[in-house]
Amino acid sequence: MGRVPCCGKMGLKKGAWTPQEDQILVSYIQLHGHSNWRALPKLAGLLRCGKSCRLRWINYLRPDIKRGNFSIEEQQSIINLHQILGNRWSAIAARLPGRTDNEVKNYWHTHIKKKRLKQIPSPKNTPVAGFEVESINVNHMDYWYNIFLNAAAN
Repeated sequence: MGRVPCCGKMGLKKGAWTPQEDQILVSYIQLHGHSNWRALPKLAGLLRCGKSCRLRWINYLRPDIKRGNFSIEEQQSIINLHQILGNRWSAIAARLPGRTDNEVKNYWHTHIKKKRLKQIPSPKNTPVAGFEVESINVNHMDYWYNIFLNAAAN
């Protein structure tokens, strides 16, 4: 037995949050905390599901969220941490105070990833371990791993 979906209920509002709803959520959490997200909307008097309230609080309304552009240091940290951790956005965001995992992920995909793809040579028509890349099905990591192995062998 699993949980009954809370969003399937009739009468729950979907879509953009209004400033009044934001104020109700912030006021309730400041007074009572956020121990139970599923019960919070009803207790606060919101016609939203608990997941919607949780995401709104975590990604937009928390007072410790850092707003504005990413600094050069933050950008470099994201690049370095992504090389170590991969797409573990929560783990990366935990090392960047005031940044959310959603914000870091979006920044990666809209800014950093595009710049890095321009810097990395295309693996097409580049020999890897004596084969043409087009002749075998390799992904990006396999391509670089094979280059590493070839360099280590030499």
